Amino acid sequence: MSRSGVGPEQHRQGSEADATATPFQAREHQHIRYNPLQDEWVLVSAHRMKRPWQGQVEPSLLKTVPRHDPNNPLCPGATRANGEVNPHYESTFLFDNDFPALQPDAPNPGPSDHPLFQAEAARGVCKVLCFHPWSDVTLPLMSVPEIRAVVDMWASVTEELGAQYPWVQIFENKGAMMGCSNPHPHCQVWASSFLPNIAQHEEQSQRAYQSQHGEPLLMEYGRQELLRKERLVLTSEHWLVLVPFWAVWPFQTLLLPRRHVRRLPELTPAERDDLAFIMKKLLTKYDNLFETSFPYTMGWHGAPMGSEAEANWDHWQLHAHYYPPLLRSSTVRKFMVGYEMLAQAQRDLTPEQMSSSCTGLSRVLVAVATAVVSAASSCPQAWGPPGVQYGQSGRSMTLCCPGVTAGAPVSWSRDGETRLLQGPDSGLGHELVLALADSTDEGTYVCRTLDGALGGMVTLQLGYPPSRPVVSCRAADYENFSCTWSPSQVSGLPTRYLTSYRKKTVPGADGQRVSPSTGPWPCPQDPPGATRCVVHGAEFWSQYRINVTEVNPLGASTRLLDVSLQSILRPDPPQGLRVESVPGYPRRLRASWMYPASWPRQPHFLLKFRLQYRPVQHPAWSMVEPAGLEEVITDAVAGLPHAVRVSARDFLDAGTWSAWSPEAWGTPSTGPLPKEIPAGGKPYTQPKENPQMDSPAPPRPSLLPDPRPLDHRDPLEQMAVLASLGIFSCLGLAAGALALGLWLRLKPDGKDGHQKPGFLAPMIPVDKLPGAPNL
Repeated sequence: MSRSGVGPEQHRQGSEADATATPFQAREHQHIRYNPLQDEWVLVSAHRMKRPWQGQVEPSLLKTVPRHDPNNPLCPGATRANGEVNPHYESTFLFDNDFPALQPDAPNPGPSDHPLFQAEAARGVCKVLCFHPWSDVTLPLMSVPEIRAVVDMWASVTEELGAQYPWVQIFENKGAMMGCSNPHPHCQVWASSFLPNIAQHEEQSQRAYQSQHGEPLLMEYGRQELLRKERLVLTSEHWLVLVPFWAVWPFQTLLLPRRHVRRLPELTPAERDDLAFIMKKLLTKYDNLFETSFPYTMGWHGAPMGSEAEANWDHWQLHAHYYPPLLRSSTVRKFMVGYEMLAQAQRDLTPEQMSSSCTGLSRVLVAVATAVVSAASSCPQAWGPPGVQYGQSGRSMTLCCPGVTAGAPVSWSRDGETRLLQGPDSGLGHELVLALADSTDEGTYVCRTLDGALGGMVTLQLGYPPSRPVVSCRAADYENFSCTWSPSQVSGLPTRYLTSYRKKTVPGADGQRVSPSTGPWPCPQDPPGATRCVVHGAEFWSQYRINVTEVNPLGASTRLLDVSLQSILRPDPPQGLRVESVPGYPRRLRASWMYPASWPRQPHFLLKFRLQYRPVQHPAWSMVEPAGLEEVITDAVAGLPHAVRVSARDFLDAGTWSAWSPEAWGTPSTGPLPKEIPAGGKPYTQPKENPQMDSPAPPRPSLLPDPRPLDHRDPLEQMAVLASLGIFSCLGLAAGALALGLWLRLKPDGKDGHQKPGFLAPMIPVDKLPGAPNL
């Protein structure tokens, strides 16, 4: 029987029938994929991402974490559950887990009395590795050298424990969503006397592939992914990050070395440096994906060690797995329940879709988190020049002596003053506390050690936390739009802005349609550092959410703005406006213009225009809506210069009218009518050899209002009006005379008179005519 539960022939016939009816598309049709590393199958159901989510929504993942908490057992100087006190470590710190799952001296359960009830001995050790002394940082917020120190410690502890145990499992659970109960950056190391289940599966699969194909499974897989370029997320000189073809978790990734490496201790210094760099980049992309501190479980898998370390493990390739749980947003996660627990793994988002989401996130937005943790700490991180600390006016401020060990006693004074502000016996160690700091406290402070040596200098600058910026967006065409912003309150501190955007989900036929290509993406600031960013290639009928975050040393504040191109479309003003007189017509001006250069040259959406004109001595504008790119004004005031301007708008009335173009001036012609009218009855156009008559900018006359009313009279028009009145008067008199004659003819002579003949009867009876024969 096949995996589908039917015979091979029926399965083949059914598959062929389906293929003939509908072409297969991985992003639309369910299918199963093979995981060669675990020798298992995964069900992919991409179409399920279209269903609306009505399940559990997790609480927000971002919260303020203190930099040092004396009650946190992972912090430097803290007392752990077993009574031991942590050292004041400044880099990594490795110690034995106080509540280990594996112990080195556990007794042997003995032989089993039945094959259905088997038990084996399990021994080992469990350790905890702290990445950093601060609790408010994570790996993406650490520097590359700091991450390199973590990599070195991983290699060292693997080598140390691998000398005794066959399997050393390094893993990190990040975030409460993954069961992490302590926010301090750390991982765990479990070494066991047995090979765990997943390790056994990977060992058997890699060994079988090497035996059949002659090369390591993951080496060939990495080469294939480089060639196909469908699921790559990051590449560097020594490492690859990709979404496995068989991925189960929505945003799962696999980290592979390019060189054949079996274990972490075998990495060269260059490979370790590059690993630190690519880890920081990958985890930054994760944080940027949903603009949150991204939860995940990760772990390293290397070749077994212990007593079998010297065996042939050439089939094994070192690799790391990242398993993030988030599915649709920072608050919606994937659950491994139901079918996944009882049948096989299943995923909704295809690996190819996930890869396209991650590769588009090249901008680093973790400066928001950096500012948040900086503001939460007792000694905020320096922005700008070294030795500068920032604080909020009206709040207590703590200065830290930069050149001494944390907690070391120092004395403080103002630069240039001998009076001590705080002695070394204050009990505050290397810190100076300023209560309710104000502008008088700004300046430079000097700290000295017990022997009088200079510990360092700190410059204090006060200001205010960031406020939500004021944001507005405009689209100059139907494919691109730009957003500008300004601070709603001046902070007085160094400030920068982080900008991104995402396409909003829209209602579909079957509920909310969710697309993995909705972002977020960076909104590039043009030029860098300007208060303006530009989005290119937008969709006219889509809606977008703009995120502008103001960041300074005291925190971050975000403004979210929902926009659609239809509502913010405002073309640039028309260009090339010209105003020309029409010779022989003292009341006419011809205006012409062009589309704005920012509008597509072959537009799918046209523009409509409105034109305003007035004599320059009068404030009131007249307005017309031309049908094309020119308009003839027929009621200009003879002999007076006129100002003309024009604006544009989408012809379907999307958005708003553009700003008015710069004014162009023209004066109606005062010359006689041209002797010849060109064929076709086209109006005469003034020759270009006489530019002074049609100059768009003649010498400006006085712009003071003219108290005289406009004289719209024209002799030719007056004659035309009089002739028309005469013709209508004659027609009226003739009609009246005819009506009167008919009335007199039809009026009876008296009450007893004979009946009036018909209207067509002759006026004189025939029998009364002379010479009429008697019939």
